Amino acid sequence: MRKGNIYLYYGNGKGKTTLAIGQGVRAVGEGLNVVMVQFFDFNNNKEHVSLKRLEPNFRAFKFEKQRDSVDEAGREEIEDELKLAFKFSRKIVETGECEMLILDGICDAIIAGFIDEKEVVDMLKDVNDDMDIIISGNNKSEGIAEIADFVFSINKEKYSEKE
Repeated sequence: MRKGNIYLYYGNGKGKTTLAIGQGVRAVGEGLNVVMVQFFDFNNNKEHVSLKRLEPNFRAFKFEKQRDSVDEAGREEIEDELKLAFKFSRKIVETGECEMLILDGICDAIIAGFIDEKEVVDMLKDVNDDMDIIISGNNKSEGIAEIADFVFSINKEKYSEKE
């Protein structure tokens, strides 16, 4: 029986979502089912176009409306969208619907005060022993870091002027 782990990727460097998706693609190659829930990703659809090709084994969900900036919506509207994403994530954990759950950007939703860190930690404590959880964000959630099996800091050392 495979053992699931909790991975935390955080930092100001690029590639956290790409790393998580890469692990998900590898899991699909091993015959596992993957669900990715994106938090604080209101202006990005890049991943969803490519990931559609991997369905039904890799399914990606985003509950936020498409907008150019956070300023386009009130805090309450964004909070409702993010709480819905978290409620959906909790249901995935409860049902054991997949072998890998990616919570992309959830740390940033916690740090910004949209989602309660304790609720996320409690959910993670209830994860099936064979489910991998991948958590990412620019900011580190101390509570999640404490219970994670692996914690990686992804930081920028050098960026091209071309970006």
